[in-house]
Amino acid sequence: MNTSIPPRLVADALWLLTARSRGGNHWVSNAHCQIQTIEFGGHSHPVSLLEHSQWQECAASSPRTALLRVNRYCRSSPVSAVARMVDTLSCLIYGPLSALMHTGKLDQAALVGNYLLPVTFYPAWNADDIRLMTEKLQTAHPQRPLMMQHLSTEVCPQLMQHLRNLGWKMIATRRVMLADPQQSHQSDLLAEADVSIVPHDQLTDHDLHELYALYKQHQAQHKNHLQADFSLAFFELCLETGFAGLTGLRWRGRWAGVLGTYTQPGCSWLSAPLMAWDHKLPAAVDAYRILQQLFIDEAKQKQLNVHWGAELKTDPGNSSVAVEYTAIYDQHLPSSQKTALHWFSAVFQQCVFRSSAATIKRRSE
Repeated sequence: MNTSIPPRLVADALWLLTARSRGGNHWVSNAHCQIQTIEFGGHSHPVSLLEHSQWQECAASSPRTALLRVNRYCRSSPVSAVARMVDTLSCLIYGPLSALMHTGKLDQAALVGNYLLPVTFYPAWNADDIRLMTEKLQTAHPQRPLMMQHLSTEVCPQLMQHLRNLGWKMIATRRVMLADPQQSHQSDLLAEADVSIVPHDQLTDHDLHELYALYKQHQAQHKNHLQADFSLAFFELCLETGFAGLTGLRWRGRWAGVLGTYTQPGCSWLSAPLMAWDHKLPAAVDAYRILQQLFIDEAKQKQLNVHWGAELKTDPGNSSVAVEYTAIYDQHLPSSQKTALHWFSAVFQQCVFRSSAATIKRRSE
């Protein structure tokens, strides 16, 4: 009897095998970390080992970037004098936080299940899987904190409870938007803008190189090194295996945008880790809104919920705000590291996470 390996497993395995031999920056240019594997639950899973926290390291491979640099980058100049003073005072805490992170070696953590994407969808690991994973990792990395990113009660409540039961600590780190696409209304943006869609199965290698060039132009326009800078090899992986589903937009014979969507088997959520568009298009061609609508339409077609990253520019409607947590395990570490991590968590959540929430609220009023 012939059996075939599911395409998703092939895509994940190829990503993992290549990352182990060539490092994380093979797939994401600004992710300089070593990738190892851990076996549990019948499958191999990636473990990112962090060594150097370079200034231009992306948030997917650097806790220093994800927790400190992102928050500082996202702060724009407040309007009122009182707001400016509050923001200035809150910025003074980043120095001590950086020192606590260094002492606790949080920037040298072992990240579990990290495919170097802005969002992580974890398999439905049970309590025994989590226990085995924790035991293996603390034995293999006795001096590193263990870490899992992008956890929320809306997306993975059972996983979070299993982790808490084993002593993993949760740090509230960012807010994201979740939406039910079934509640979204169909848009006629495509017809209005005279834009055509090129689905994944119609893209060619030549198209891929042109879409990658468009993506690099978009990255240069945004000038945000904190986001993942996907390599051409990543685009090729997606086209070949469907690791992320690619969709291209064309307007009057030229490429106008590219969308990359990602999910996992058995997961009820869809994310868009890759979204880029031509910034030189006429204002009437709102490529960003069109890509956003394509994302919603795909989720609706696949009957999946939508997970929007923190960089979302416009509210898609019928959305809700969720708090994402970073889980940290430090019970195997020396007392000095555990103390530093305890204070880092307390100060970060009080002075950075809550302050950022207050800033967002002020700007929305």
